Amino acid sequence: MVEYTALKDGIFSPNSVDYNSLMRRRIKKASNPLQPIFEAFSNSLEATSGKYNSIHIELYHLKGKDLFEDKYSFAAFSIVDDGEGFTPASFSRFEKLYDESKNKNNLGSGRVQYLHFFKNTLIESTYSIKGETRNRKIEMSKDFYNEHGSVIRSIDENITSNIPVTNSTRVSFFYALSSEDKTKYEQLTCKELKDAILKRYINVFCLNRDNLQNIYIDHYVNGILDEENSLKITTDDIPTVDYEETIPIHYSTLSDKGTSVIPCSQSEDFLIRSYRLPSNILPKNEVRLTSKGEAFCHQGFNFSLITEAPRIETGISFLFLISSDYLTSRDSDIRGNLNIISKSDFISKRNLFTGKQEILIDDIEDCTISSISTHYPALKKAKDNANENIRKVAKMFSIDSTLLEKAGVKYTDSDVNVLRKVYTFTADIKAESDAKIKNIVDNLHKLDPNDKGFKKKFDQKVKELNEALPLSVRNELSQYLSRRTLVLQLMEQAIKGQLDIQKEESKTKRKTRNKKQPEGIFHNLLFPKGSSEPIESNLWILNEEYIHYHGLSESKLDDIKINGQPLFKQNLTSKELEYKKRATGNVGIRRPDVLLFPSEGKCIIIEFKAPGVDVSKHLHQIHQYASIIHHLSDERYKFNSFYGYLIGENADIYSILDSDGDFQQSQSLGYIVRPYKALPRLFGREQGVLYTEVIKFSDLLKRAKLRSKVFTEKILSESIVPKKDKIL
Repeated sequence: MVEYTALKDGIFSPNSVDYNSLMRRRIKKASNPLQPIFEAFSNSLEATSGKYNSIHIELYHLKGKDLFEDKYSFAAFSIVDDGEGFTPASFSRFEKLYDESKNKNNLGSGRVQYLHFFKNTLIESTYSIKGETRNRKIEMSKDFYNEHGSVIRSIDENITSNIPVTNSTRVSFFYALSSEDKTKYEQLTCKELKDAILKRYINVFCLNRDNLQNIYIDHYVNGILDEENSLKITTDDIPTVDYEETIPIHYSTLSDKGTSVIPCSQSEDFLIRSYRLPSNILPKNEVRLTSKGEAFCHQGFNFSLITEAPRIETGISFLFLISSDYLTSRDSDIRGNLNIISKSDFISKRNLFTGKQEILIDDIEDCTISSISTHYPALKKAKDNANENIRKVAKMFSIDSTLLEKAGVKYTDSDVNVLRKVYTFTADIKAESDAKIKNIVDNLHKLDPNDKGFKKKFDQKVKELNEALPLSVRNELSQYLSRRTLVLQLMEQAIKGQLDIQKEESKTKRKTRNKKQPEGIFHNLLFPKGSSEPIESNLWILNEEYIHYHGLSESKLDDIKINGQPLFKQNLTSKELEYKKRATGNVGIRRPDVLLFPSEGKCIIIEFKAPGVDVSKHLHQIHQYASIIHHLSDERYKFNSFYGYLIGENADIYSILDSDGDFQQSQSLGYIVRPYKALPRLFGREQGVLYTEVIKFSDLLKRAKLRSKVFTEKILSESIVPKKDKIL
């Protein structure tokens, strides 16, 4: 029977570190009550070399009677090996924490778990040095600290017997500090202990299957070996590799804004091994990481897609082990706790990781599951089903894929967890944002599109709105949608004459053509005069594609250049000059409201008319511009297809038909279209054709709202798009 006997006349070690402080602040008590056993067993594995060595894990119980049934109480644990023993070098490392003389990832912090779980730890070791056999005894207890400033006392003495003594080390634990741990130790069986050791060290055992130490799990009752219930770990307990694959996993870094993750070229190799185990040993599939030759679960990882999948093979579970030098390098003070961060924490704690490269939990999960599912069709089906389910959830709740990624959604997540992650991620802005949004919209009428500072002021409004929106739309898409929503609101107010500048003009009854005329308001709102950047315009109201074309707003025809080359021919013939300077004046100085050049041979012409102007009286204008550009443009452009838009509010279908019977009304939204009009053939040019559309500003607004319906009604706030303004 192993018994606790305090050392007498032992010497207390002068600690180079404050154990007491480290125990409270840094090296926390492990969650697994077997952690001290694992720590001692790991040391025994390191002290022994193979099949010619033995390791005994001894569980001591005291048996008594409680009324009519046997009652077991916990007495002690012992881990015994016949390795090299506690040499002076070993003891020197034992006295200090964070000593790297063994290796940088074995810093001795595991022994602190002895102090966390047990009142007393005894270590008895026999070792040889310089032909001399010695016996070292060590006692550990945190109770020593207050009086002696140390948790370790020891005795090292010669063995004077002439009888040869085999090197050995026994680590014994007495008196569990926690009643909960004590209860678990009392109920612990050798089979449970064996299974725990197998699962924890299966990687070591598999790698060393042909050179495995003799490992015994011994049960003692009242000091007598319980042979019937004692066990041994043999090669029959250790499977062979079913498949293995080495995969690269890349480092990641943060974007400049710290809001997204960017993969890096640098990577680390990860080795995946698969083992078939009986279901009675491994009830379900497991994925474990390995470090320092041990296999363990890390709570930050989620491999539920594999672990919860239907059984691949009847009566068999699969153990998947992930090994990498990177995992070992990230092992912490407690064996099995890795300093590896998730993607969501990488972003949320970006101030700590700016400029750094990290391998993320999410990428280890994804790459591992992809590899495993490739080899096992049942798991691939589970993965495909999980991806499809997430796609359906995202579609049902209008969740963008980018948002899913930023929220850290994985295919291992349940429906509830998918939504919880998204909603948690977007919960940063609360109800007070609605007041900010309403205030921004309520003051929109104060803007004047004709004002030189309009763009700057409008951009500020967009920024303010963007900052007030919930986090779900506070990404690159949010500013895009915010701008468009405000533009539509501003255009609606302009159509209704609700802008302050319009009310001011109405009062003063200004009739002169000045910068504040109504036509100018719409012109500048859609494509500011003098601009040559359609991408920054609001021409998407008319057609989404138009913002991507080369184009100009109110530029003289003579001054227009395309890719640095003039629009018009530079050497006109006399007839061409006559055509250019006919009775209507020099057309070269004319300024079409908007010209766009989508591709070779095509030109888009847009003209705006004030709300009170009868557009039927200006039908010729588009046709005239098309003809001029068709006949006088440089041959390199080959313009022969034209698309014209005449936009005003006074567009009466009957007046237009009276002017040109080729026009016809569309089936919806009220616009009027002339699908085909031939252009005259002059100066040897090929036949040109013109498509023309006449549309009201109000109908244009309806079309734009219809295209934006999903965004305005489902994504953006009610305070931006009132119910009464929604399109049904």
